[in-house]
Amino acid sequence: MEIPREEFVSEPIIVDSSSVSLASLAQGAPGCPMRFTWREQEHNVVAILETAKQLRAYDSRETYVKSHSFRVRTDTNLEMVLRCDRQVRGNPWRVFTVRQLDG
Repeated sequence: MEIPREEFVSEPIIVDSSSVSLASLAQGAPGCPMRFTWREQEHNVVAILETAKQLRAYDSRETYVKSHSFRVRTDTNLEMVLRCDRQVRGNPWRVFTVRQLDG
């Protein structure tokens, strides 16, 4: 049985802002969008599988969070990594990778 490959896409999404948790935003981190549009199709997140932060370290002791990632499963039978890049002006949200699930 062949496992579907994860494909790098790095394409913008349109986030439904009413689907984002305000609790995360209050702590200074983006909440995972639970509904968004990508390639003109609406996707609903049915599970958040993993979260991660990508840090960018400098010569000081402080570290800066460059981006936040969420590995999700959608109602369109896709597994995606959604990424919010803090350095991008305008829309910081992208589908970073995507993989078609069986079933």
